[in-house]
Amino acid sequence: MQLPNLSRRISAGLLFFLFTALTHAQPHLDYQLRLEPVWSRVADALGELGSVESAEFSPDGKYIVSGTKYDNSVIMWRTSDGTELWRQSTRQEVERVGWSADGTYVAAASEDFRVTIYEAKTGKVVKVLKHTQGIDGLTWSNKGSLLATGEEVTEMGNGSPKGVIRIFNMPAGNEMKTLEFGSTVNRVYFSTDDQYLLAVGHGAVKVYKVADWSLVQSLQTDQYVNFASGVFSPDGQYVVGVGSTKDVRGNIFVWEWKSGKLLKHFNHTGKKIESVAWHPNGKYIAHVGHDPYIHIYRVADIFRYGNDAIPVAHKAWAGDHAEYIDFNADGIFLVSAHQNGLIKLWVWMGEESDLNAKRHHQILQEQEEAKK
Repeated sequence: MQLPNLSRRISAGLLFFLFTALTHAQPHLDYQLRLEPVWSRVADALGELGSVESAEFSPDGKYIVSGTKYDNSVIMWRTSDGTELWRQSTRQEVERVGWSADGTYVAAASEDFRVTIYEAKTGKVVKVLKHTQGIDGLTWSNKGSLLATGEEVTEMGNGSPKGVIRIFNMPAGNEMKTLEFGSTVNRVYFSTDDQYLLAVGHGAVKVYKVADWSLVQSLQTDQYVNFASGVFSPDGQYVVGVGSTKDVRGNIFVWEWKSGKLLKHFNHTGKKIESVAWHPNGKYIAHVGHDPYIHIYRVADIFRYGNDAIPVAHKAWAGDHAEYIDFNADGIFLVSAHQNGLIKLWVWMGEESDLNAKRHHQILQEQEEAKK
C-alpha cells in the first residue's frame, strides 16, 4: 500500500537531481551564443504558395524592407514591433531589396527588368531604372551614392552568355559603368570601405576595384560551382561564398581574397544554401537555405579545425526554407526571409560575459566627459 507514495518520492527526487545537475553543470548558459525569436510577420500573403526573397535593415536598424516573389510586394516594416508602414506592388516578382546609405531611399529589383526606387519614408516611387534582363543582384554602396545591380542570363549572344553588372550614380539614376560578368549574377556587395565590389554567380566569384572598375581577382575552386551568395568579411580580408556543384549542394568556401588562396571548403548540411552573412563584429558567419535551421559558425573555429571537424556554434530552428538573412549594422538583430511568406526578427545573444560591464563603463566615461 506504500508503493505508490514511494514511487512518487523517487520520481520527485529524480526530477530534483536532474534539475540541479543541469543548472549547476552549465552555468555558462547565460552567455551561450543563441538567436532568440522576437516576431514574425506575413510578407507574402500567399503563404506556402508565396515566398519572401529578400529583407534588409535600414542603416540605423529602425526599419526593414522586404520583397516578395509571388504577390510582388515591397513592404516597409518597423523593426521594434513589426508594424507595416507601407506596401507597394511591382508587376513581377521582387528578387532583391536594399537601402541607400543615408536611409533616404530603398530599391527593389524585379523580374520585369526594372529597379524601382522608393522614398523610404512614404513608399512614393521616385525613379525606375530599366534593364535588359531579369535582376538577381542589388546593393548600395556603404558610404556614397552608388547602386550596383547584377543581371541574369536568359539569352545568348554570339555563342556566349552576357551576364552584366550595372553601376548607377544615385539619386540621378545615371548608368555610369557596365561590367561584363559572363554569367548570371546572383549577388553583389561592396566592401565596408567601398573600395571593392564583390560579384558572385554561376561559376564565378569576382572582385572589382571601384576606383577604375578593373577586375582584380577571380576566386577559384576545383570544380564548377553555381554560387548563390557571398560577402566580404567586415575587415575586408576574406570572402565567404556558398553554392552548389552538379552533384553536391551546401558548399561553403572561404578565401583570403587578395592572394586568391582558398582557405576552407566544407559542407555540413548537403542542402542548398541561399544566403550567407558575416556578423558585423567579424567573429561569426551565418547561413540559411533549404535546411530548416539558421547555422552559425565561429570564424576562429573555421580556421582552427579540419573541414569535417568544424563545430557549429549555434543552430536556430527557423522553420521553412529561408531565402535571405541580414544583420543590422551593430549585429544586435538578424532578419530572415522565408519561402512560406514570412519574415522573422531575431535578437542576437552573444558569448561575451563582460558585455554589460563594458557598456556600463562606457556610459560612466561618457558621463565624466560631459561634466568637463
